[in-house]
Amino acid sequence: MERNARTHVVVSGRLPPPVDGMSRVTALVLERLQDRMRGRSRVEVADLSPGWNGGGALYHLRKMTRVFGAMGRLTAGVGKADRRFYMPVDSGWGALYTAALAGTARLFGYERVLHHHSFATISKPTWRMRLLTRVAGTDCTHVLLCPAMQLRFQSIYPAARSCMTMSNAIFSTPDAAPRPRRDGPLRIGHLSNLCSEKGLDTLFALLRALQLDGVDAKLVLAGPGLKPKDNAMIAAGLMAFDGAVEYHGPVHGEAKDAFYRDIDVFVFPTRYRNEAQPLVLFEAMAAGVPVLAYERGCIGSDIPADGLVPQNADFVKAALPILAAWADDREALAAASAQTLTRARVAYETSRIGLDLLLDRIAGPHPATAAAAVPAKRRVAG
Repeated sequence: MERNARTHVVVSGRLPPPVDGMSRVTALVLERLQDRMRGRSRVEVADLSPGWNGGGALYHLRKMTRVFGAMGRLTAGVGKADRRFYMPVDSGWGALYTAALAGTARLFGYERVLHHHSFATISKPTWRMRLLTRVAGTDCTHVLLCPAMQLRFQSIYPAARSCMTMSNAIFSTPDAAPRPRRDGPLRIGHLSNLCSEKGLDTLFALLRALQLDGVDAKLVLAGPGLKPKDNAMIAAGLMAFDGAVEYHGPVHGEAKDAFYRDIDVFVFPTRYRNEAQPLVLFEAMAAGVPVLAYERGCIGSDIPADGLVPQNADFVKAALPILAAWADDREALAAASAQTLTRARVAYETSRIGLDLLLDRIAGPHPATAAAAVPAKRRVAG
C-alpha cells in the first residue's frame, strides 16, 4: 500500500473527442487507473487530442503544444520515488510525438507502457516505429491487441523485448441469454464506415449471389458512407435490390443494440490493409450473432474458425454455401449463434484479465490484492 501512495502516474494520449477505438481504450484505462489510485495519489492526465482527427498546420501546432505540456507533467514528477508513464501509440508521423514523450519518460526514470492499436506499422514497417521502439528502451512494455499481433510486432521491431496483450473485447459485455430463433429471410448485417475497403461492394455481390442461388436474404447496412462515391453505391444498391437492402445510417446506443438484435449474421469482408481488431466484431459476437470475415489483423484469433475466410480467397464463393445452409437450417444457425456467444464470453473474460494485468503494469498491484498477499501477522504488525 505504501508503494501505491508513492506512485506517480502520467497518462498521455488522445481522449474523446473524437470518439474512436484508441480514444475509447485510453479513456477506459484512465478511468480504471483513477479508481485504483483514488485516495493514494493523483493520476496526471495529458490529453493530446486537438479535438479532431486529421492533419494540417493548425492540427500539428495544437498537437505540439499539448506534447510540450505533457513533457512538463513528466518533468514535474521527477522528485517522485515511483514514476509510471502510459501512452497509446500514434500512427503515421504521430509516432514521432510518441517517441518524444517516451524518450522524455525514459530520461526521467519513468517505467514506460506504450499501447499499440494499429496494424499499419506491421503491414508496412517504418523507420518511425523502429526509432520509437529504440528511444523507448528495451525495458519499455508494449501492449498489443492479440498474440499474433505481438509476435509479428516483435519479429519486425526487436527492440520491443517486453510485450503483453489486451483485447478490445473488454468493451462488449456478452448477452446473458441465447438469441431467440427467427424465421423469414436471412438478415445479413454489416456495420462500419461504409466503403469498398471495408467490403461494401463485396456485400452487394454476395447478396446478388444469394438471390441467384434462390436464398431468401436481406442485407442490413448501418454506419456512414465514408466518401461520396460510397454513398452513391449505397443509393444504387437500395434501388437495384428493390427492398432486399435496408440502410439505417449511423447508429449509436440503443439503436446499435437494436441493429445487432435484428440481424442473423454479421459479415465483414474487409480489405483494409491496416485492419487490426474491429470493435464491431466483438459487439456482434456479444449479441450472439455469428460472424463471417476476412482473416486480417487479429480477426483470425478473435472469431470462430468456421467464420474465417483466407485473405486470398474469393469471399463471395466462400461465404455463399455457409449462408445458404444457415438460411435453410435455422437449428444450425442457432448452434453457430451459441458457439459465437461462448467465444464472446471467453474473449470478454480474457480481456478483463488483460486489463487488470495492464493496470498492474502501469500502477503496480491493486492495494487490496497486495494487502491480501501479505501474511496476516505482518499486516497486524504494520
